[in-house]
Order: sequence, then structure tokens, then C-alpha cells
Amino acid sequence: MQFVDSAINLPVRDASRSVAFYRSVFGTQNVDFEDNVVSLRIGSTLYFFMEHEAFLSILKPTGASPEFGTEKFTALLSATVTTRDDAYRILKNVADAGGTPCGQAVHYAWGMAAYFEDLDRHLWEIIWRQ
Repeated sequence: MQFVDSAINLPVRDASRSVAFYRSVFGTQNVDFEDNVVSLRIGSTLYFFMEHEAFLSILKPTGASPEFGTEKFTALLSATVTTRDDAYRILKNVADAGGTPCGQAVHYAWGMAAYFEDLDRHLWEIIWRQ
């Protein structure tokens, strides 16, 4: 079996605010915005950040009823960059765009990781290998 793409869909309060944030953090070439949906491509993974109604419309066939506005996250989004400088540049962009860098970078046997929350409290891990 061969997959063409993979995607993660997450709700956001304000897609316009999210597109500005992600363009500041990851660059305009990775971010698109259409019909209240922000699409962010990192490698072969697409992340879709959707306003409430758009998110509900894709869930409708499942019969699921999501809870919005909770204070708990249910996923950790990850992206790998080439160098530590790239990771620190992302964290600076996060802070400049209104997001929240979280804690200290963590050393692992395979490399390091740093963390941040976006404007809707989605938690990200930025990894670089040593």
C-alpha cells in the first residue's frame, strides 16, 4: 500500500489569526488559506486548522461531537528541522507571533527537542537530530 499524503485536522477559533501565526512561524511558502481553513505543509504531512463550522462539517459523517475550547490538548504535533539554529529560529518566530515557547530544550540520545503552543493551545514539538 502506498500513501499519497497524510493530514491532521484540528479546530481553531479564528482561521485568519491562525494563518498569520503560521506564516510568521513557518514561512509563507508552507501556508495556504482558503474558506476558513489554514493548510500547513511540513514535509509530506498536511496540517489543516479549521474554524468550528468547517471542522464540524468534516466530522458530520462520523457522528462524532467534538468538545471545543477545552483546556486540555489531545495531541502533540511534531516537525523535524535540520539544525538547532532552525529550531531556535522557529521558537523566536513563535514568541514574536504571540505563541508560547514551553520549557527548555530537551536532550535525547538521538538529538534534541523544543516545544511550543500555538494560539489555540495546540502543542508542537520541534526536533533536530545530532
